[in-house]
Amino acid sequence: MVRIAAFSLISVVVIVVAMLGWRGKTSTDPPFQPFMDMFAQPRYEPQGASRFFVDGRSQQPPPVNTVAWGRNPQQADAEFVARDEDLFALQQLPLPLDRALILRGQQKYDLFCTVCHGGTGAGNGITTQYGMNAPPSYHTDRLRALTDGGIFQVISKGKGQMGPYGDRIARQDRWAIVAYVRALQRSHVASAEDVPDHLKNMQPAE
Repeated sequence: MVRIAAFSLISVVVIVVAMLGWRGKTSTDPPFQPFMDMFAQPRYEPQGASRFFVDGRSQQPPPVNTVAWGRNPQQADAEFVARDEDLFALQQLPLPLDRALILRGQQKYDLFCTVCHGGTGAGNGITTQYGMNAPPSYHTDRLRALTDGGIFQVISKGKGQMGPYGDRIARQDRWAIVAYVRALQRSHVASAEDVPDHLKNMQPAE
């Protein structure tokens, strides 16, 4: 029993000394993982070599005749012919303004903007109930006078407390939001004279 107790005591002392001796040490070696599971998966470095492919490259070109979904291969991608910085100076939308664009803008506005700016753009989103400062209303003279490119710039790069959304919202969707913001602004100053003649005598749907 004495021998077992002494051996146990020595083992504990050795373990404690070893742990204290390495305390605060740093190492560039990766941690030992007896069961890798999904913790560390094999991967290639960018532009790295590969023994799997015949040409020895890890980054392979798309298969022949591949066409990106939703893209006309006869037209250059907008991402390569224009930069956001070049679009900030635009006075008006660079896209055709139609119902589909405004509805798309409403969808994206509800997803990304309503929480702070409110459903009508008055700056009374739900975040104001939790201590955040209210953003300015879209219906002030200053923001009504802002160019379409100026609104696009704020969405893209942010301003004040608002962070940038250029990396989260596609360029065309940012323009759609601009179109919807303009619709919100127009709704607050619209009058009966703005209704087209062929719609003035329409009866409400039952």
